[in-house]
Amino acid sequence: MKIELKRYDVELPDNVNLALVIAGDFNEGGQRHTGFVVKDFFGDVWLFHLATNNLYLKSSFTPKYNYLLVPSLEPEIELVIISFLAVLYSVTDGKIPYSIGWDEKHYFDSDGALVANDSGDGFTCATFVLESFKRYGMDMVARETWPLSPEDSAWQENIIKLIDLSPEQFLAQVEKVGKYPRFHPEQALGAAHHFTSFRLPYSVVRPAGEEVVAEMARLSA
Repeated sequence: MKIELKRYDVELPDNVNLALVIAGDFNEGGQRHTGFVVKDFFGDVWLFHLATNNLYLKSSFTPKYNYLLVPSLEPEIELVIISFLAVLYSVTDGKIPYSIGWDEKHYFDSDGALVANDSGDGFTCATFVLESFKRYGMDMVARETWPLSPEDSAWQENIIKLIDLSPEQFLAQVEKVGKYPRFHPEQALGAAHHFTSFRLPYSVVRPAGEEVVAEMARLSA
């Protein structure tokens, strides 16, 4: 099934209230960003996304973003994810930590509140998206199939220097460099597009992510 992004100015279908967004540089090696676009009960459209360390935002849907529908997202799951994103924004006051690591653990309690017991806990924009789906039964990626690469280690080493981390957080992130794979923003969209009920391997998600980036380039033309 071909991946087709939509421009920000194309309205979400009437029966869709949640989709994924992506923005950024579509050139090879470019930095990209992902999150959720949500249509509320009044028909207003908002973004929920982890922008950086302790900066989980509810913001306007702007022209720099394109969006992707999630074919396997059922209406009842869509509604609980929307509720989760909104409640999380309220109870955390936007303070969700950043981390290059993503572990097999429970990051949220039964009420949806963030449980960060370690100074190294947190997410990237992409792993926040993937963890949010996973919480509601949509575990999209077989993370054990993701490779460790020198390129991703170099990216990790650089990004933790650019983000405003506390000394404790920074030291915890240094320990993670090269030990965790990188999940790219476009890969979160690629996984969401192809997910049905089984976790997808890197061999499927990587080319899907490349297709997402190609779509970004097409829409920018």
